[in-house]
Formats: sequence, C-alpha cells, structure tokens
Amino acid sequence: MFFKQVGALVCDVAVCAVALVAALTALPAFAQTNATEILSREPDQLVAILKAPDAPVFEKAKACQRLAVVGTSEAIPVLAGLLADETLNLYARFALEGIPDPAVDEALRKAAGELQGRPLAGVLSSIGQRKDEQAVDLLRGLLGNGDPAVVAAAADALGQIGTSEAAGALKKALAKDTAQKAPIADAALACAGNLAAAGDTAEAVALYEIVAQADVPKHLRSDALGGKLRLLKGDAKDLLLEQIRSEDDEFFNLGLAVAREIPGSDVTAALAGELKKLPPDRQARLLEALGDRAEPPPLSTVVAATKSDSTQVREAALGVLARFNDAEAVAILLDAALSDGDVAASARELVKRLEGNAVDTAIVARLESADGQAKVVLLDLAGARRITAAEPAAQSALADSDPAVQSAAIAALGQLVELDGLELLISRALASGDSPQTAAAKAALRTAALRMGDREGCAALLAANLQGAGAENQVYLLEVLGRVSGKEALETVVANANSDDAAIKDGATRILGEWVNADAAPALLDIAQNDSEAKYRIRALRGYLRVARQLQLPEEARLEMFHTAMEAAQRDEEKQLALDVLTRIPSLATLELALSHLEQPALKEAAAQAAVRIGGKLAGSEPQAVAQAMQKIAESGVGGNVGTAAQQLLERVQAAAN
Repeated sequence: MFFKQVGALVCDVAVCAVALVAALTALPAFAQTNATEILSREPDQLVAILKAPDAPVFEKAKACQRLAVVGTSEAIPVLAGLLADETLNLYARFALEGIPDPAVDEALRKAAGELQGRPLAGVLSSIGQRKDEQAVDLLRGLLGNGDPAVVAAAADALGQIGTSEAAGALKKALAKDTAQKAPIADAALACAGNLAAAGDTAEAVALYEIVAQADVPKHLRSDALGGKLRLLKGDAKDLLLEQIRSEDDEFFNLGLAVAREIPGSDVTAALAGELKKLPPDRQARLLEALGDRAEPPPLSTVVAATKSDSTQVREAALGVLARFNDAEAVAILLDAALSDGDVAASARELVKRLEGNAVDTAIVARLESADGQAKVVLLDLAGARRITAAEPAAQSALADSDPAVQSAAIAALGQLVELDGLELLISRALASGDSPQTAAAKAALRTAALRMGDREGCAALLAANLQGAGAENQVYLLEVLGRVSGKEALETVVANANSDDAAIKDGATRILGEWVNADAAPALLDIAQNDSEAKYRIRALRGYLRVARQLQLPEEARLEMFHTAMEAAQRDEEKQLALDVLTRIPSLATLELALSHLEQPALKEAAAQAAVRIGGKLAGSEPQAVAQAMQKIAESGVGGNVGTAAQQLLERVQAAAN
C-alpha cells in the first residue's frame, strides 16, 4: 500500500517510465531520431553523456533510460552524482534501480544521508523499490524528519522492505505522537502483507493489531482488522462476530466481506446465530453473505427467515434458499412464487433460474391440481423453463373457464410445442375476433416459429395456412415468415408481393424491405425495376439499398449493388442513399466514384459527404489522393458541416505530409 501523499510527491519506477515515455513522444522528429541513436550506445558512451557538462537534459535522460538495462558498476558513481539534481533525480534513480549491483544500495544510502526535500524522498522510494534491508536503521531515523514527504517515503520504503526489523521501526513510530501516523500506518499494512507472504504470520498479525488500535483514519484500522481476520481464519471467529455486531457500517461491511472468506462450519453456525440480533436490513445483508459461504447456513435458519415480517429479509432468505435446490427448498420457493405477497415476483424469477429436474417435476405436479392465479403462474414457470412434460397440462388449460389461464396456457405453448404442435397455435392465432387469447396466440406463434429447428418445415406449414385466411391474418403470417426467413419463407413472401389485394401486397413488400439477410435483394430489385406502382418501386429500392448499406456483403457485391441502384433510381433521394453505400467500401476507386457526382446539384452534398467519410478512412494510406479529393470538394462550393469536415480533413493530411 502506497500512501496518497507519497504518490503525489514521489514517483516510483512505473511512474518514472510513464513520465519518460510521455516526454519523449512529445519531442520533434529529429530529437526522437537522436534518442534512437543514444539507445544503441555502449555503457561507457552513455556514461560519457552523463559526465558531459554541456549535454542536453534530454540526452542525459535517454542515457539513464538505457543504463537501466545495460548499466554496470562503472555507471553507479555518475548516476549517484545526479541524485541531487531536481530535474535528473527521477531518471538517475530509474537507472540505478535497474542495475543489479549491491553498490547501488550503498550509493542510495549515502545519498539519503546527504539530501533533503524532494530528491531525498525520491531516493527513499528507490531504496524501498530495491528492498534494501541494510537501510532499515537509516529509514527509522528519517521517520522523525520534519518534511512530511520524507516521512511518508521512509515509511513506505520500510513497508516494501517488509522484514521484522522494518516492522519494529514502524511499530515504534506508531507509538509516538506524530502528525504522520496515517502514512506510517499505511506502510505498516504493506509491511504486514509482506511478512505474511514470507510466512511470518505471527509478526504480521501483531503489526495488524497495532494499526487496528492506533489513532489513525478508520479505513486504515478497518484494513488492519481485515488483514488480521484473514490470517487468523477460524481462530478469529470472535473478532469476526465483533465486526458483525458493530454499529459502525464500515466495520460491519468488513465483517460481511470476511464472513464470505473464512472457512469452517463452526463459523457459519456462529454467524447464523447473530441473525435475529440484527435489524432487518443487516439481517438481509448477513443472509446474503451466508449464502456465499462454502459451508451453507442451516436450512432451518433460512426457512425461518423466509417467514420474517421484513420483505427485505424474506427476499434475501429466498435467494439463499435457491442455492440449496433440494425438495424442501423448492417447495418453499414455489409456495412463495404462488403467493400474492410482496416477494412473489422475486421468488418466480428465482424458480425460473433454478437448476435440476426436481424443480420441473414439482412444477408439473402442482399444475395438475392448481387453478386460478396459481395455474397462471405455474404455466408461466413451465414455459420459461421449457418443461416439455408440461405441454399436456398447458393444452388442457386451453379449455379452462378462466381467460387468464387460457392466455397463460397459450403463452406457455409458444415455448413448449414442436413442429407437430404448431398447427394448434396457428389455428388459435387465426381465430376470428379480437380477443386477448387471439393476441396471446399470435405472440406465442411468433415465439414458437423462431424456436423451430426445422425452419423450412415451419415456413411450409405457415405458408399452407395463408389460403383461406383473411387479408389481415395473411399479412400476420407473412410477418412471421419474414422472421423465420429461409428459402420457403422468401418464396412465399415474394409471391404475395405481387398480390392483387392491396393490403397483402403492401405488407409483403414492407416485409421484404426488412428481410434479415441479403437473400431478398434480387426480389427487391425486380420490384424496383418492374412494379407498376411508384410507391412499391420506391419502397423496394430503399429496401435494396438497406441491404447494400447495412448487411454483411462482399465488397464486390456491395459495389455492384451501388451501380445497379444508381441505374434503377428515378429520384434524387434514392441516389443520395446509394452514394452512402460507397462509404462501406473505402478505396481510391470509390472515392473517385463519389467525387464524380459533385457536379450534379441535387447530389453534390451527398457526394461530398460520402467522399469525406471515405477520405477519412484513407487518410493514413493515401494522404495525397485524399488531399486532392478534399480540394475538389472545397472548389465545388459545398458548405455547411460537410464543407467544414472536408476542410478539416484537408488540413490534417497536409499537416501530416509536412
């Protein structure tokens, strides 16, 4: 853990690297070329740069960067000499930290005894990065420094070193009355973590205890307690319960977090014993934590919580109960789902997600004797869970005297029937009248049709029912066929696009224009070229262009569709849409195609817009061609947003060329 004050004043290795890269990338091209040359030099040449009084700071920074990789003992004295330099301190430390030589540690310790302020804080950070155990005495002495940044850096270094001796220094500092306790405590937490990682659990626990009892910000004490609890595990049961009982939300939340992690059935039992002692909102949160444990809470405890007066507690208990997934738990969840209480909706969603055949069996069994609202809920659950064994019960429910049950049965069948049962839904969907059951059947048929594995068989069955149906129902069946798609569906809709019935023709052409794939393109083009009514020619051509603009196609096919659409279009509006197709296939050829329409007043703006969008995609690879194209747009007199965008792109590619 690195205290924020240190982070604001001292850069660690990662920050150094980022700062250096940022500085270098901002340099002009000649400087970056020089940087590349410096990075190829030998260590002795790099050292010579550092020694040269007139060498630019940039070159010295680059030399330090390279020495972090190739530096040897010969570079250490020179680098150490730069530590007092406010500008180069960071770069010199970056280099020193990368040199695997004990002399570096000696040089850093020596510098720490001579420097002050920001350079000193930086050196202490490097000592911590290198985990120099010989620096503990030096760092201990600096914990009383008058500069807060130095104190924070010294403490952080001790935390990173993470030895018993470093822990001792931090303990003594925490025992003193100092304004710098917070960064020292933060470092102590890091030190405890390092001790624990090294296997020194007892020393780590002791350090966590001191921080937990220190006069430091609450979040640090909470972190310390969390570290101690996680190390002690089951032995910390009583301390864990203290947090659960705490009136402070931060410590209560800590208890919940640790409760999810510490193993042991005895811990589970102890936590469960606290439930009734807590207010409802905390009971609910503790129940959720118990549900996340590897050892589940006693079923009786959870069942009792499902009967709580608190809605929040009951919902939490049902959520935990769903994880048991045994017969008793399923029965209770179904009871809650079938109730009219305030947790019924939550219980239903839980039942829908439960795993296992036992749940399906229980739902089917209850369906046999249920009625009214209970049957509605059970049918909904059966449909959501796709319980095929419930199909006979759903079919029987179609004859129920309760309209709500009938509608629920129809909806369930939409999720349950296979191809051989589809006719039942079709007959219901095409029934005369505008009843809720007819509307439910139409929705169920749409659902069922999209589920069918045999798409062609489904389409054939739907097509067969067109004959004899009224115009409105025929349009409905055509819409379902449009969702099913496939060869049979497309042929049926295309045939009806030539119907003598205006309503059917209108519906079929609309459905073709919204087809889910490019298969409808030839039929749309035929209508666009040959239909006797302008309304349908325009609609079909726009549908054809939607395919070209929005669906996945090979570039050659998309370009061919552009040319075909431009020939078929009789209005400027469709030609403008066609120009947009070119933006999906950016190339020098399509850029020229777009520009070729600049001279047509009605197409000028659309052509310019297409050219700008294509040019934006080609600017990196074809800057000269893009610049020429944008110049043509400027000369054409196109204004507004398109003209501005063209000018901006022109300036961008010109600047890149220079």
